[in-house]
Amino acid sequence: MKTIVFANQKGGTGKTTSVVNVGDALARAGKRVLLVDFDPQGHAAVSLNLDPEGGVANWLLHSIFNTTQLSTEDINQWVRKTHLENLFILPGNQMTAKVQRLLAMEEKPINYIRDCLPPLRHMGFDFLLFDTSPSTGGLQEMAAWAADLAVIVTSLDYLSADGVSGFVEMLKVLATEKRWGGKLAGILPTFYDEQTRTTREQMANFEAAFPDQVFAPIHRATLLREASAEGLTIFQKDPASRSAVEYQHVASRLAKLG
Repeated sequence: MKTIVFANQKGGTGKTTSVVNVGDALARAGKRVLLVDFDPQGHAAVSLNLDPEGGVANWLLHSIFNTTQLSTEDINQWVRKTHLENLFILPGNQMTAKVQRLLAMEEKPINYIRDCLPPLRHMGFDFLLFDTSPSTGGLQEMAAWAADLAVIVTSLDYLSADGVSGFVEMLKVLATEKRWGGKLAGILPTFYDEQTRTTREQMANFEAAFPDQVFAPIHRATLLREASAEGLTIFQKDPASRSAVEYQHVASRLAKLG
């Protein structure tokens, strides 16, 4: 099972849209995919026309108040089947924020989420995709440490570089001080508009700073906004669209990374 965290310390970068669409692309390739929504806003579920529920909170709380390992049967009650074949979700909601505060009070270690993964591993998923909130430390840091690969999703405005550099620095600290064994899969630029000088310049900056680690950009597209508003993935909305092709390329590249 390959575990991938999608993150940025800046909000509004298209992170949840990317998680959902990459997840559907992998699922359409025949892979069993579980989306794990660590963002208290619960937008991953909403983007799939599902209610945000406290699945993530219940999963994480079990290990705080129980000494026994959570069984696959137990966690299965919180995992939701989406309307799409091979795509499942462990949804989050506002309870996730309360759990994060509790984990901080309990001073849970960096490996807490990884230690909670075995029941999910036993469910036969090929990919776990983590959607995280735009923050530092806490669940985002634990989710990153539990991941094999990290994807930094970023818009292409001038302020976006701060969120990218901040998360890259966090990964370096996790690797050097916390013995993180994963790696940066790459930077995923979103809201790309080749007609705008700012986005072209920022894209060039990322390619210079992270050679061979920048995905082909996801173009700004009305279809993506419409699909999210309708609770659809881009592959449901228009599988032949440029956006669908772009997310398919991201999924294919991630599937090849070890």
